[in-house]
Amino acid sequence: MRVASIEATQTAVQRRGGLALDSSSIPPVEGRIHSTESFSTVDGPGVRFIVFTQGCGMRCLFCSNPDTQSMTDGKLVSSKDIAAKLARMEPYLQPNGGGVTCSGGEPLLQPDFVAGVFQEAHALGLSTCLDTTGQGSKHKSWDHVLPHTDMVLFCIKHLDPMQYEHITGLHQSGSLAFAAELKERHIPFWLRYVLIPNLTDRVGDIEMLIAFAKAQPTLVGIELLPYHQLGKNKWDALGWPYPLEGVQPPSHECVLEVMHKLKNAGLHVLCDHKDAPSSGVARYSAISSSSNNNAGAHAAA
Repeated sequence: MRVASIEATQTAVQRRGGLALDSSSIPPVEGRIHSTESFSTVDGPGVRFIVFTQGCGMRCLFCSNPDTQSMTDGKLVSSKDIAAKLARMEPYLQPNGGGVTCSGGEPLLQPDFVAGVFQEAHALGLSTCLDTTGQGSKHKSWDHVLPHTDMVLFCIKHLDPMQYEHITGLHQSGSLAFAAELKERHIPFWLRYVLIPNLTDRVGDIEMLIAFAKAQPTLVGIELLPYHQLGKNKWDALGWPYPLEGVQPPSHECVLEVMHKLKNAGLHVLCDHKDAPSSGVARYSAISSSSNNNAGAHAAA
């Protein structure tokens, strides 16, 4: 039972070496996206270009982007279109391990498109980051995307299986299998955990989170995300009732208490909450771009 340090995880990613493909040898793949964002600094190491894919199998009670749930909305783009944008931004993305992050929606529901984007990024010498809830399956999704993935931001939702299903509408088994896949492939990742009063912030909830986190050998740390209602207007615009109507964000005392519990358990913690003490850790830590082969990487404690 060990948690990878920032430095060890960075070294693990750098070991994944090999030669990146030339862009001309990477076939174009079409995907359906909701939008893109340039110059993000909160979705992986360094400065990043974010691709928000369209479609998600979960129906989370606290979803901030319900407009990304439908698999048929959004716009159809080619991985080559994304590559062209990355090439123009490469001088700004390259420093400090920056690159592209595929988010959503759920990017693993469009594995060939995401794999194509990630290969294009590696051809430019940029790092790749997957922001996911671990949907899909090994042979249909993960085997396509994870060989081209340098780092994962993994939203775990809840560690209790009944609460997980209540929050997401899906069974927890897929999420746990994805975590096992990250361990098997030695891929460094951050756990993202949304802190919701009386739903994910109870003593037992945090104890389960700590136990799970400490059992992950390539975990870098936990990003604590205090619940907010910033996406409620999107539910209203869609004419959907908001499931957490009346639920308020956690108090800053609650956030600080949970942060201290996580740190006292020996875990690295990120949190942008007002007045939260600094973790002393650079956000996500820089990673180097790798090739399409991540075999043989090991994160030492």
